[in-house]
Amino acid sequence: MKELLLKKRILISFCYLLLFIGSDQWTKIWASETLKGHHPQSYFGGLLKLLYAENTGAWGNLGSNWPPFFRDFFLLYLPLALMIGLFLFSFFRKNISSYDFHAYSLILAGGIGNLIDRFSNGYVVDFLWVGIESVIGTNIFNIADMVIMAGFIMLLLEGLKEWYEKRGEAKASPEK
Repeated sequence: MKELLLKKRILISFCYLLLFIGSDQWTKIWASETLKGHHPQSYFGGLLKLLYAENTGAWGNLGSNWPPFFRDFFLLYLPLALMIGLFLFSFFRKNISSYDFHAYSLILAGGIGNLIDRFSNGYVVDFLWVGIESVIGTNIFNIADMVIMAGFIMLLLEGLKEWYEKRGEAKASPEK
C-alpha cells in the first residue's frame, strides 16, 4: 500500500512538473522572443496586458537591489532548500491528504519553474499584468507565479474549511 501511494504521488507530481514547468518555460521563451523590446499589448479593454520584464528580485522586484550575497541567498538558495524540503515532506509524509499533496505539487512546479530562470539567467521572465489601468493592478507575473498562487490558495481554502468545521464542532458540543 505504501509503495503504491508513493508511485501514485510520483506520477501525479511528474505530470504537474511536466505540464506546468513546460508551459511556464515555453511561455517565457515566447515572451522573450515576442514581447522583449516591444510596447505592451493590451486586451479586454486594458484588463490584461502582455509586457516583457526581467525580474531580478522577488515579488514586485523586491530584493533586486540587495547585495549579491543576500540576493543569491534569499532568491536562489533558500527557495531551493524550501523546494527540496517541500518535496521530501509531500512525498514521504504518510498522513498528507490528496488535496494537500496536489497543492504542494503545484507550489513545487511553480517554484522550480522560477528557479530554472534564476539559475540560468539571473532573473525571472515576467510578462502578464491584470488590472484596471491607473486604478488597481497586479505586479507583472508569469505562469509559474500563477501555479504557486493556485497551490497556496488551495492550502488556504483547505485551512479555512478545517477551521470552520472545528468551530462548528465546538459550538455543537455541550459545554461542561
